[in-house]
Amino acid sequence: MTNKDNLPLEKLESELKAARKEFDEDYNPKADSADQNTNTGARAGVELVGSIIGGALIGYGIDHFFETAPIFFLTFTLLGVVTGFYNIYKITMNFGTSVGFKGLKSPSKDAKQAPNNDEL
Repeated sequence: MTNKDNLPLEKLESELKAARKEFDEDYNPKADSADQNTNTGARAGVELVGSIIGGALIGYGIDHFFETAPIFFLTFTLLGVVTGFYNIYKITMNFGTSVGFKGLKSPSKDAKQAPNNDEL
């Protein structure tokens, strides 16, 4: 094959790349900040409602099992509310949302540190 024979293939390849790029821009748009904020808001709402309903169902089940007054229902519903708001706090502060999260630790600092007593 000569260089002359490769020209149609190179032209076809460049046209395919342009078509793929146009397709990706049309059908795979990048998520903008409004979409991200909507997702975060929806997740926060689901966390709150889910924890309240979950706590209420657990409390009702315990009350039904032990045939008690609605003390467990009220207690676990209150715990669900507290848990829901704590989860919303974690979502909005981005605590515990990444893979491999180990706990709330302060990030290490790159500033120079005072010498240890061992170095003196």
